[in-house]
Amino acid sequence: MANKFVNRFVELTNTDVTTVYTCPAATVALIKSISVYNNNAGSVDITISVQDDSASTLFPYAKKTSLTTKTKEEFLSGDESTVLILEQADILKVQSTIEDPVVTLSILEQDRT
Repeated sequence: MANKFVNRFVELTNTDVTTVYTCPAATVALIKSISVYNNNAGSVDITISVQDDSASTLFPYAKKTSLTTKTKEEFLSGDESTVLILEQADILKVQSTIEDPVVTLSILEQDRT
C-alpha cells in the first residue's frame, strides 16, 4: 500500500457547484486541509459538499458565511473535524457566492492495491 501526498489548487471561476477533487480508483484519500482564500473585493459564502459514490448522493459537509476580502478560512480545524476521508470515486465539491476564491487541499492518498 503506497502513500502519496498531493496538493490541489482550484480557483472557482463561477458560482456553480464545482468539483475540486475526485478520489482515484483503489484509493482512500485522507484530506488533511481544506482552505479557501477570498481573492475577491467582497465577502463570500462557501459551501463544501461530498458526493458519496456508494450512495449516489451529494451531502453537505460545511458552510462558512461572510468570509471577508483577502482572508483565508480553514475548514478542518478546531472543534470541527480535523480530517475528511473519501473512498474511491467520492467527489469533493465547493460552491461560492462570488467568483475567484481559491480552494487549497492537502491530501494523503493511500493506494489499496
